Amino acid sequence: MNLSIKASEEIIICYLSGRLDTIASLELEPEIDKGTVAEKRLELDFTDVDYISSTFLRICLKKYKQLGEGNFWIKSPKPDIKKVFKIAGLEKLVKG
Repeated sequence: MNLSIKASEEIIICYLSGRLDTIASLELEPEIDKGTVAEKRLELDFTDVDYISSTFLRICLKKYKQLGEGNFWIKSPKPDIKKVFKIAGLEKLVKG
């Protein structure tokens, strides 16, 4: 699991890679929280994510509720990851 964060004036992009299992999710949550600013949009780039746990789904839902609709989304998930979001009823968080 790796995380790199890039920020501009309008958006914060978190590039994630590897397995987002429960342990990795709990380690990433404070890092994502530190990088989150209420007045900016947050995008999580899942291009290189191979697995996502229910713990990370909870983190995504928490961020969505915190930032509001249109200010948080998941970008470029692999088909299996996209399916997990759909099964969880969170497909509205996925763009691309």
